Parts: sequence; C-alpha cells; structure tokens
Amino acid sequence: MVITSRILQDRLGIDAEVADYFANLRPVPQDNLFWRNKRIYLSMGFGYLTIPFAFDLMFKCGIPKNVLLQNDHVSLMEAGFDRLRRYESKAYGINQFLKECSSLLEGKIRQEHLASDLFGLFSGNPPRYFQLETKHRALARSDFFLFTLVDLDVTDDWIHSFLPYWYALARPILLLDDFKDLEEDRQAQDENTIIELGDNREGVQRAHQLGLSDTELLKSKNEKLARFLSDLLQEALSYPQIVEALSR
Repeated sequence: MVITSRILQDRLGIDAEVADYFANLRPVPQDNLFWRNKRIYLSMGFGYLTIPFAFDLMFKCGIPKNVLLQNDHVSLMEAGFDRLRRYESKAYGINQFLKECSSLLEGKIRQEHLASDLFGLFSGNPPRYFQLETKHRALARSDFFLFTLVDLDVTDDWIHSFLPYWYALARPILLLDDFKDLEEDRQAQDENTIIELGDNREGVQRAHQLGLSDTELLKSKNEKLARFLSDLLQEALSYPQIVEALSR
C-alpha cells in the first residue's frame, strides 16, 4: 500500500503541509541503511510512519513548520536514523552508536540539557533534567528519537510539556510491536513489555491499558491518529499469541 499525503491527512490527522512534505517532496536519502532498497520515502510500517506522525506532533505542540521542515534539520534526523539502524542491526554496539551521534551532532546542539540526558541515559546514567522512559525497558526505544530535538532552539519548559505527548504517541506504537512479536520475543529472549509485566493475563491487560491511556492523551493533539492506534490495540487482543497469554 502506498502512503499518500491524502491518507496521512484524512485517515491519520496529519497536517497537510507535513503530509505533503514527507509523502511527496522529500527524496529518499542515499547511502542510508534505514532507507536501504527503498524507492519511496514512506513505506507501510510504523518505522517510517512515525516520522510524519512525530513532526506533525511537534508542530501541534508549537514548533513552526518552517523550522521543522528545514532541510538541515530533516537531513540530520535521517542521518541519525541511519546510525540507529546500524546499532539495531548490531553493526556496532551502544558505545559506538553514541560516538557516532556525538560526531553527527558536533556544533549543532542547541538543547543541551536534553542532549546531556540522552547521552547519559544510554550510557547507563539516570536523566538529570527530564523525565524520560526509564520504567519499561522495551519502551525505552522511544527515547532514541528524541535526539531529533537536540538541534532545535526549544526551552526546557517546552521539552517538559512535549514529552507526555511524545510518549502518548510512541508507546502505543511500540506496544503494538510487542503484541505482534510476543512469541518471537519469547523465543529470542528479547525485551517485550508484556513479558516484562508478567507474560500472562495481567501483563496483557496492563500493557493494553497503558496503550489506551496514552491514546486518550494523544486525542487532544490528533484525534484521528489516537483513534487509529486505539483500534489497533483493541484488534491486537485477538492475536493468537495474545489469546494464549490471556489464558495464563
């Protein structure tokens, strides 16, 4: 299925200019592992769709579109996604990933407190300035995307106000992966929120409720996207691996 700007706008509540930029105007980055073998910028799957979702959310939380859609900023985000994909594919470890990020961001950091917290968090230190995702390890993947904000001239107060909405978007998406990949994550002993919460009826119910609570908050910024995600969370309860877990 091709992701058109019309689908982003009409079905998912994305701002028209943000939708057009990523669906029609932005070229596929070259020599970028995240977009490897891709002919179009947006593909099915939340890995790609999270980009317009997040940029739309940042705009609705107060960052002007002429700042968000500036080529230098988007190019930096794309380069970060390349480094993240290399880390996730085990091309290098977390220390090398952080070195790559540090090199990429050299001379470009404007939100120093967020950058400090992110580099510290992924080095094993608690955040000093902001309340990041430290409770559920499988959901902490959402914090990698926050490197996208550190080159923007935003205040600490703005970051504090933005983070609840960011997690209200990112956590349901990650939870949907956890529901879908439950059996695979069991076998591979990978991080999964349902497993972390008990891998039983209670674990499924707590994970499901966590996602629904987030979509309730997201409604205040994007009702269509919130409804789309909550519908998928409801559908996930019918997955065979989830039905099996609910019987435990």
